[in-house]
Amino acid sequence: MKTMIVVLLTALWALPSAAETVSTAAAEGGFPAEVVVKGAEGVSKLNVTKPPLQIDVDPFETIRSSLEPDQSLLLAISPLTVSWRRTHPEFLQNARVIQPWRMTFSQRPGIAFRLREQLYEILRRRLEPRETKGYGWSLTIADEEGRVFHHYEGSSDPPEELIWSGQNDQGEWIKAGRSYSAVYTFTDPAGSPHTSVGKPLLFKGIVHQEDTGLHISLDSAVLFGRTKTESALSGPGGTDLLRSASDLIKRRFVGIPIAVRVFSANKELADAQAETVQKFLVKDLMTMSKNVSTEGARAAFSDQRVEIVLLNR
Repeated sequence: MKTMIVVLLTALWALPSAAETVSTAAAEGGFPAEVVVKGAEGVSKLNVTKPPLQIDVDPFETIRSSLEPDQSLLLAISPLTVSWRRTHPEFLQNARVIQPWRMTFSQRPGIAFRLREQLYEILRRRLEPRETKGYGWSLTIADEEGRVFHHYEGSSDPPEELIWSGQNDQGEWIKAGRSYSAVYTFTDPAGSPHTSVGKPLLFKGIVHQEDTGLHISLDSAVLFGRTKTESALSGPGGTDLLRSASDLIKRRFVGIPIAVRVFSANKELADAQAETVQKFLVKDLMTMSKNVSTEGARAAFSDQRVEIVLLNR
């Protein structure tokens, strides 16, 4: 009897467990008869809380490739970046573009004289309007030799401002490069004169209309040096003055035939200076040489100048 019990226990011990049977059946492709879910040790209840769902999403995924810079453009060496000057548009660097800051000629016609201010400066006080009416006045414009070029006068009440065209009663115009002086004379009610001399009138360029055309008169001392004997333009001052005249033509008188008349120490020098002015205008105005004629003549030093005549009449 004892022998049978021992044999039975040994046989039971040798049988596989239920878990081993399930694992074997699953490994062989079968289906387990029962699945037992056990909780973790020390936990009495099952945890049904799900962990948060974390999915990395790029909001710019669809356009990410288009946001990337073009490396070929960043690494390329452009000829426009070789120097600072070439990074600016070529059109603005073109010498033919109008340059307003070089404007030599005033937009206001005529020369203004402020007579009442001169009277107040002489008397060193301001007058009431009724007092001003008792003063007679005269304005004399004299040239370099002291000769009277033009004259104004009045018996009373000096005007606040007097505008002079630059032409005298004989039809003569003031000339560029020549110095003129304004002499003010006032007579008080007692008959005593008061005189003062204004600042010299000296112009590098003058524009006026005559029967032969529009004259642009330029100072030869600025264009061809203080002695007026150079055949090439004298430094930046001469170039700037001639360019101002060219800009004036571009603004209002494009396409009008031009005559360059130069008055110099001798005919040969005048012709050479006229040719210099002609070449400059042909290039700057982008016109042909036949549209800019030249003429040279001899003149005294005080009358030496350059006349650019626009043949609009």
